Amino acid sequence: MSEDKYRAALDAAAKQLSCRALSTKMLRGKLLAKGHDEEATDYALAWLTERSLLSDGQFAESVVRSYARRGYGAVRIRQELSRRGISREDADAAMELFSPALPQMLSLLEKRLHGDLSDRKEVDKAVAALQRRGFSWSDIKNALEEYGASLDIDE
Repeated sequence: MSEDKYRAALDAAAKQLSCRALSTKMLRGKLLAKGHDEEATDYALAWLTERSLLSDGQFAESVVRSYARRGYGAVRIRQELSRRGISREDADAAMELFSPALPQMLSLLEKRLHGDLSDRKEVDKAVAALQRRGFSWSDIKNALEEYGASLDIDE
């Protein structure tokens, strides 16, 4: 009888992971919400982790790649990792893969500014948009310099 609860928790965990990757914290919350007790949930998480079927490090790396590809900056990606229950150590290791996407930043600047850096309000709005996407001021400054330099070349 008691083996059944462990098997049920493990089956439910495997089913969740077959749909999409999850962090340990996210999977734990889903199993507890479905009514599995803590002991069975911990067993399922340990079983999956031992067999490398559940890895917060690998999950964090996939989140970093996904958000970087979609044009988000380091601050926003770190917030997302934290929201998903990734430890600081796993987040730091995953963030080593990250480098700011200059082409995406330049694309956003072009979309907002249309080649005109003279309107201070519009430049401020573009900077704010990049900040909301999680880019640091130094990355934004570099992108603005590159954007301005590319305009000078085009003329």
